[in-house]
Amino acid sequence: MLNRFQSFIRENAPKIIEGKTLLAVSGGADSVAMGHLFYQAGYRFEVAHLNYGLRGNESDGDEQFVQQLCKQWGVELHLDKPDTLIEAQLNGESVQMAARRLRYHHFNRLMNAEMSTVCTAHQRTDNLEHLFIYLLRNSPAAWQGIPVWRDNIFRPMMFADAAEIRTWLVSEGYDWREDSSNRKTDYLRNKVRHWILPLIQTEFPEAEAEFAQHSRTLSALRSAENDKNKQWASQYPVVGDGRLFAVENKKALLQYLKNLGMHSKEAEKLMSAATGSRFHFHGWMAEVRNAGIWVGKSSRHEIEETDIASVADLPVCLHAGKFIVTIQIQQSMDVSAKQAWFFDLDAAEFPLSLRSRRKGERIEPFGMRGSKKISDLLTDAHISASEKDSYPVFAHAGGVLGVPGIRRAAAAPVQEITQRILCVKWEISENHAEL
Repeated sequence: MLNRFQSFIRENAPKIIEGKTLLAVSGGADSVAMGHLFYQAGYRFEVAHLNYGLRGNESDGDEQFVQQLCKQWGVELHLDKPDTLIEAQLNGESVQMAARRLRYHHFNRLMNAEMSTVCTAHQRTDNLEHLFIYLLRNSPAAWQGIPVWRDNIFRPMMFADAAEIRTWLVSEGYDWREDSSNRKTDYLRNKVRHWILPLIQTEFPEAEAEFAQHSRTLSALRSAENDKNKQWASQYPVVGDGRLFAVENKKALLQYLKNLGMHSKEAEKLMSAATGSRFHFHGWMAEVRNAGIWVGKSSRHEIEETDIASVADLPVCLHAGKFIVTIQIQQSMDVSAKQAWFFDLDAAEFPLSLRSRRKGERIEPFGMRGSKKISDLLTDAHISASEKDSYPVFAHAGGVLGVPGIRRAAAAPVQEITQRILCVKWEISENHAEL
């Protein structure tokens, strides 16, 4: 394992050999193995650890375990203990998004001229998980896998899979911590990990290694193609945070959009869309304007899909499109509330989600017979094409529960026998009101 690790470093990140590196160590098997390999190889490093406080004593146990490891390795530990739940509520984001933001903020704070690389412990099994997660999301990013390098982040464990890492740890007599939340199947990643991967690993044992090679090759090709497209795009004028493209060179524009991650069918649809139409994809937005097609980073009102796995995750306050949405449990209804819905909590099927509308998605509106396309519902409400994407969909496992600001569904109504009430409130965000 050590020889393979050192070969991977020499091939992909030789500056680590003579420099100093920051390792993100959670206490889990992969990051612990990464730390021990750095120590055995004699590389200079420091450790960053975040105690998110989301698992009580278990989180504190992880922190203490990493502290002991750093003493054993004789390296400096950079510990942060943010209040993740408060951070999520203050910023109107999911707990997972808040944790990710806090993590990379902690890393960036520690970067300096001497220590300019952060190592995370993603490995080949994570790479295969990434494939199926993004395939299920219908994203072309699936086939690229997890990059070995992204900006200043390097992933030195991508030469090995999860099983062999744990086998090596046991053979060396090294302990690690298990995150109990990884055993749950509330989130898509864990569904893939526990339901799909075991079948793939049994029937196609070489899949992890083969996809690792495939994704690296594809990533290199894509990088070269991106460089070519950036040169082509540079001839068009900068408008705001993006560029305005003339549509006469349709073929080149389509290729540029696909390289950014836009699905080919969506890109084709964009070419014939009406002025004002907006298409969001992987952090980017394309908007049809009179002078051409503007392509740039999505506005701050893009809707980041958020799953609420169980009652234990409530209450939450989320920023979704043009709204701040609060979802909580109540004992009674406030009939005077104008921007609120009330559902029978026990009739709602978890996970709940707040997300963008999907193509052709329908709702069964409260007080109406039958179903209706959400897009048509927005049109009936005189929402312009350029504004439709700023309206989130609130859903449960059984279907759509409503579109805040537009209409709720007939599902899960509050009745006389209802014991727990799910309250969904929304208000237009201050940022959107300014636009």
